[in-house]
Amino acid sequence: MPAAGHPDGGGSGSGWGERPLATIVIVNWNGAHLLPPCLDAVAKQVTGFGFQTWVVDNASSDHSRAMLAERYPWVRVIESSRNLGFAGGNNLALRQVSTTYAVLLNNDAIPEPDWLANLLAPFDQPGGDKLGAVTGKVVFLPRFLRLRLETPTFSPGPHDSRSLGARISSVTVNGRDVLRDVLWEKLTFGAEGPPTAPFFWTRGNGEMLVPVPESGTVTLGLTWAAEAAKTVMLSWDGHSGPADGGPGWAAADGGAARFAALPVTGTEPNAVSVTIDDTAPRVDVINNVGGIVLRDGYGADRGYQEVDTGQFSNPEEVFTACGNGMAMRAELGHDLGWFDDDFFLYYEDTDLSWRIRSRGYSIRYVPGAVLRHVHSASSVEWSPLFVFHTDRNRLLMLTKDATLPLAAAAVARYPLTTASIAIRTLRQGWRARSRPAVRPTLLRLKVIASYLRLFPSMVGRRREIGRTASERRRALQDWLVSR
Repeated sequence: MPAAGHPDGGGSGSGWGERPLATIVIVNWNGAHLLPPCLDAVAKQVTGFGFQTWVVDNASSDHSRAMLAERYPWVRVIESSRNLGFAGGNNLALRQVSTTYAVLLNNDAIPEPDWLANLLAPFDQPGGDKLGAVTGKVVFLPRFLRLRLETPTFSPGPHDSRSLGARISSVTVNGRDVLRDVLWEKLTFGAEGPPTAPFFWTRGNGEMLVPVPESGTVTLGLTWAAEAAKTVMLSWDGHSGPADGGPGWAAADGGAARFAALPVTGTEPNAVSVTIDDTAPRVDVINNVGGIVLRDGYGADRGYQEVDTGQFSNPEEVFTACGNGMAMRAELGHDLGWFDDDFFLYYEDTDLSWRIRSRGYSIRYVPGAVLRHVHSASSVEWSPLFVFHTDRNRLLMLTKDATLPLAAAAVARYPLTTASIAIRTLRQGWRARSRPAVRPTLLRLKVIASYLRLFPSMVGRRREIGRTASERRRALQDWLVSR
């Protein structure tokens, strides 16, 4: 077994007896299929120091624990009798850490061999004594084909101001369903419909990023519909040689782009297929290069769904660190109490980063610490679980960390928006003579109830943050950015 992952320290280029410098903490819940690539990559880390690896098992019902015992005896497993979420699961280990640094890693992330060494390096560089945390570059695990779509739009009605193009209900690559893995941020309005059969309305033009094999010809299949028959133009980069995809194909005259004119036959879904040759470039896509908070209080991943062209190749200070792949001074973490257990999932890293900064420490992004990440492998984006925790925890975070005007505005706006959504839903149901879709409203009411239950605790923690802070809240909000 490589020394790099040994729980007694070890590390490439260091002896077994050396006291480890860092502890890698990985939270796992039913991730037996995710852990081997992650831990195999951890074992291959090339460092000049020792480190140890701990896995917190959040009451998994799969064979995670047995697999860890059999295949990874060098990993310390910390067992929880119940699912404590990302925040509580990490805290179960972090509160036991005695190394200089604590490093967080998702079970669905695969680090490059020099990830850990590059992640910890800034602490020993000039100004490192003022660093509270370091965050690296997280890119999506697969590589992607960059496709541009353009089609005529229509307005669905007086109560929906969107300009809609085509409604996509299926995407396949070489016959394999990839609908949930496509990155739609620059093309669609987000997932709609039931979780078992989602669909996506496109805008009139935009970009979609489709995960594809590393090489070879790709057969792309699409199933879509629209308000009427129309043509969709699909284009991509590549050579300008002869097209071979059948009727409706054309090659860009003298240029690098290739495109296909594809039919949408009307309101009933129809399937089309496009063959894209292996000259179309594969690209890496950014998941996170540090975090930002918008002026209205929403957190966001910096660089999210941008094609990686080297635009984030320089180290720089950022407002927040990503919970997947961040390193932190353990002494500071113990002093701050690590994550807020009540957050369970989402915004816990943004809240912790805000508190790190309140103590006068900075957070640095380093591009050389690279992780490849399976996005939303443990929780489905825009699922009720996702929406509940992101909505509630944003309000909890602002109540704790933001200035009073920002926190009060965000908290007051949420029930008003909930009431507006409920009224609009009832009106739409009345006009359509159908049962209104009340689940989104009920979910928001659940958010409000949970927030109110936790409000007294958050006020107490706000006072504690203010009492120990060396940076004023208003000064920290200078980091917030406009949409």
